[in-house]
Amino acid sequence: MSGKIGFWIIAIALTSCLNRESISDLETRTEKSSSFDLPVYFEKTACFGRCPVFVFQWDGKQHLSLHVKQPFYQGSMTRFAPGKYNAKMGPSEAKAFNEKILASAETVSFFALDEIYDNPMVTDLPSTILKIKGHQVVNRFKGPDLKALYSQLEEQMDTFQWLLQE
Repeated sequence: MSGKIGFWIIAIALTSCLNRESISDLETRTEKSSSFDLPVYFEKTACFGRCPVFVFQWDGKQHLSLHVKQPFYQGSMTRFAPGKYNAKMGPSEAKAFNEKILASAETVSFFALDEIYDNPMVTDLPSTILKIKGHQVVNRFKGPDLKALYSQLEEQMDTFQWLLQE
């Protein structure tokens, strides 16, 4: 019996997908940002299947980054091979992006949501980590339906002129 418990503890530890280094990188970059009070951090973590795995960050001004770790298999984002990408936008684009994301977040009452929706006993589910305006929601198991917000973000991400870092 204790062998099964040990197996599950190891399995849960190995499938933990929260990328803490990426979050701290964003927080460092966010401290430098003051133009718009809406930095965005959007991450999807791995599963045992064909889940897209990526980290998208916006500093609230003009700098965007996208790190694709496992490619998208559906939708317009399939054009991104694994790698690190950067993009920039002008002030008017940043303002429009800010307004669209904030409106989508308000539509789903994002800022009233709990910070985490999870059950560590359930394995092989990816997490979606979204931080907007300082409020972070980790949505992994039995969380709110945020598909419209995630789709809006992915739609916006697809409009930028991404350059692959070498």
